[in-house]
Amino acid sequence: MNATAALIGFFGVIIAMLCAVGAAYYSQRKPEIDDNQLEFLEEVAREHELGIADNRKRLMWLIHLVENKYEVSVAQAARLDRVRGILRHVQG
Repeated sequence: MNATAALIGFFGVIIAMLCAVGAAYYSQRKPEIDDNQLEFLEEVAREHELGIADNRKRLMWLIHLVENKYEVSVAQAARLDRVRGILRHVQG
């Protein structure tokens, strides 16, 4: 076997392994939520709080979606807690 061909094969296997590890890492990582999406959630909560529309199911679904699909920062978590508080306050 030619040493050059073995070296090319070795580096090809190493690159393939690095690509597989990188793909596994990025597939498990949650994207960060955009502030515009949280503003929309707060607007829906305000509509519900003011009695403009009954958005209980929509708010619960959106909160569930944000918690499961996105990574939130501390400030965004506080905003999400305020929306939960609005939902609890209006229900109770």
